[in-house]
Amino acid sequence: MTNKLILIASIVTLAACNQQQEPKQKAEPKPAVQKAVAQVEKPKDDPNAFEFSYPDLEGKQVKLSDYRGKWVVANFWATWCPPCRKEISDFVQFKKDFGDKVEIIGINNEDADNSKIEDFVFEYEINYPVVRANVYQPSEFSRKNTRGLPTTVIFNPQGVEVSKRVGPMHYKDLVKTMGF
Repeated sequence: MTNKLILIASIVTLAACNQQQEPKQKAEPKPAVQKAVAQVEKPKDDPNAFEFSYPDLEGKQVKLSDYRGKWVVANFWATWCPPCRKEISDFVQFKKDFGDKVEIIGINNEDADNSKIEDFVFEYEINYPVVRANVYQPSEFSRKNTRGLPTTVIFNPQGVEVSKRVGPMHYKDLVKTMGF
């Protein structure tokens, strides 16, 4: 019995050694990997994506779509608003910590001279874009979101609104909402 097993093992071994192996071909990247890379480079447009545009302190238009691929925190505020002033330090720190993934846009919502707003931005060390809403001719986005100050609207990287809060927004709230 032992001789039969040795004979069978020898035949199997010889047969395996005599098989010709195909030369290895260069592996082609899988299409799924290519698609994933393309989506990271440019997020797919979502039909529910929102758009808004406001002038910054120098008059240049800042649009929500300028920041596709990042989370966007749109914060309506005014210099005379105590809760607005209090939450700004949280926004500044959040921008420092997560600026590669998030953009914050401060939407000033008051009738004031640009110089007053510029001084305020300097004093509070605001490190994100500040734009001006026209309180006398509010846009649809402003009318929808300024029933109280401060108001914060958060958009995902595809430009879709995922959260809105009337009242102060704090660092931990931002982290929780965006899952950082």
